[in-house]
Amino acid sequence: MDTIRIVIAELPRFPELAHAQFSQGKMPYFESVRCYLLAEHEAGTVRVEDVDLAATQFLGMISNYVFWPTLLVPGWEVSAERVAQVVDEAVRTIAARYAATGPGASTDD
Repeated sequence: MDTIRIVIAELPRFPELAHAQFSQGKMPYFESVRCYLLAEHEAGTVRVEDVDLAATQFLGMISNYVFWPTLLVPGWEVSAERVAQVVDEAVRTIAARYAATGPGASTDD
């Protein structure tokens, strides 16, 4: 977190730091989730028309509780159990929205 705080503080002077942090920090996770959702869409297990949006939604649900408060609130700590619960709920939410069948399934092509 200290490194990210430094990057944010130095953005005005070194914008390349933000690009490096984004491309090497966030993008590998985003790309992994995006590729997974695309593969599941192609396999017919989910119906995701916009995999970039779905990947962003999934990671946002997690980072909003785990990452941002840790970055911004001194002393904020999240237990491993709570992280697991947050991730599980994000998975369940995405699964409910994009399932190929069942509640929340899209019926338009």
